[in-house]
Amino acid sequence: MAVSAGTRAGGAVRVGLVGLGNSGWYYHAEQNLEPARAGGQLELVAVCDADPARAAAAAERFGARAHTDWRALVALEPERGGVELVVVALPHHLHRDVVTGALEAGRHVHVEKPMATSRADADAMLAAARAAGRQLSVHQQRRWEPDFQRVLQLVREGAVGPVRRVEVHRSHAGRYRTAGDGTPHTGDDVATWTEGADTGGGVGWLIGPHPVDQVLQLLGPPSGVTGTAHRPPGSDVEDHLRIDLVFEQRGISASARIDVHREAEHAAPRFRVVGERGDITSEDGTAVVVRDAGGAVVVVHDGLEPPGRLGAELYASLAASLRGGPPVAVPGEQGRDVVDVLERALAPAGSGRRTVKVAIAPADARSG
Repeated sequence: MAVSAGTRAGGAVRVGLVGLGNSGWYYHAEQNLEPARAGGQLELVAVCDADPARAAAAAERFGARAHTDWRALVALEPERGGVELVVVALPHHLHRDVVTGALEAGRHVHVEKPMATSRADADAMLAAARAAGRQLSVHQQRRWEPDFQRVLQLVREGAVGPVRRVEVHRSHAGRYRTAGDGTPHTGDDVATWTEGADTGGGVGWLIGPHPVDQVLQLLGPPSGVTGTAHRPPGSDVEDHLRIDLVFEQRGISASARIDVHREAEHAAPRFRVVGERGDITSEDGTAVVVRDAGGAVVVVHDGLEPPGRLGAELYASLAASLRGGPPVAVPGEQGRDVVDVLERALAPAGSGRRTVKVAIAPADARSG
């Protein structure tokens, strides 16, 4: 994208981080923004959390200004030392107001997945970005999982011919816990917002954005979505979600199934892609196996790094895009497409087992 007004033409992009939970503190600040500062790409200059002690601790840890109100973080203009880019790592239901407010204040925004829990909120964010002439991107970092990147490459090379079926399995290995001893998700306390239907909890919104994004990368926009969810007794949210997708457009005739579980990892493959001439499988993320239509192994791509906490590639793309480079890798429109699928798969609410069939318009018929 072209460098827009209010964006400096060179130097590190000045960043403000809103939200200092598992994602904000560890995945964004520690894992990505600190290394990016060392590389001269991005500089974390301001942090914000509603908890004053948490904000102060982060300010000391990362050498940044502390705020307890995001409005104060975006108020200072970049030319006076303010931020150019706001990273939003808040609970899902809080995204819309902060994202649209930061955009309206003239800041670019990078928001955690899912960008929203409704298409309406996602569209409002995109409209705010267009009106402000600012960039909106989404943190779909698992698009860079090594095994998925290899699967995607093989599909694009036509290794097994036209794709007819994609299956993806994911698990969070338990409830979503706060940090413990400096490590995310290892504390004794459960993050309460992750178990509320009105706060974007449940495995659909917590885990589902990653495999949905990956399937959309492989097959494009679906023509139909069916969602089936299981909600345990006494719970407001699902602990398992199955999404079945149909693709019947742009010369594609295929289907996909995504299974997302809250509990421990299971034996099902992470990825299985079936084509007319064979299949591609990743069992545990360390190897991708290609077989012919008769089941014989054609090639094994092994030695892959197990999927970890990613984001460097996405942040590099983000920094480059704000300095006149290529468009950001995950623009807001792609995040909106993920929200679209999940909202349809999870609606209507109100029962432990929920199913809906819909037709999603082709990409060229959708706005944004």
